[in-house]
Amino acid sequence: MPPARRRVLAAVADREVAGGETTVGDLAADLGGHPNSTRGHLSQLVDDGLLERVPLVAGTRGRPAHGHRLTPRGRLVLEAVQVAEPVATDELVAAMAEHLSTTPDAETHARAIGRLWASQLAHGPASRPARKAPSAPAGAPSPVEPVTTLLRTAGFSPERDPSGDVALRTCPVLASARAHPGVVCTMHEEMLRAALDDAGTTDVEVELAPFAREGACLVHLRRR
Repeated sequence: MPPARRRVLAAVADREVAGGETTVGDLAADLGGHPNSTRGHLSQLVDDGLLERVPLVAGTRGRPAHGHRLTPRGRLVLEAVQVAEPVATDELVAAMAEHLSTTPDAETHARAIGRLWASQLAHGPASRPARKAPSAPAGAPSPVEPVTTLLRTAGFSPERDPSGDVALRTCPVLASARAHPGVVCTMHEEMLRAALDDAGTTDVEVELAPFAREGACLVHLRRR
């Protein structure tokens, strides 16, 4: 299960303990990110039988709102995931980044790890077949699709910025990125470069600007 989808499942469970079903608005408040991304994760969890969708009583006219709650299978899967991960990913990456920061060629190692990470996310045993991006009406295809697909799989919440950049509202390893941005953010940048190479988009420069604005990092994508 991708980290972002796992966080959605856990957030629904937390809301359920407090009493009541979870809506898209609840998850946006708890986790951030774009509502469309949240809806996609919820739909997949429903399709997988981990969540069930229940209608909520609407106080106004129009389409009734829906809430979500865990199924018995979803509860078992969430418990199994939590037991299977005794070491937090952020702590593990922080330890690796701290070690790399003391080596004489930290950036080279970070970029090599980033490429391996991208390959595992894109082609690992748990990955789904990549959905083919729709053809652009004219000109070269957009580089945004492979980048945002990898970012969602890795647990980020990418949003298309009006400037054409991609804003990252959440980070699965935020603490280690803050402590060692030169290593961790370099790994993430190289992950995106590898995703573009894998998609055959070789004429695009990618740059990750850590903490470029309040509450977000920015991914700059520019044609050479």
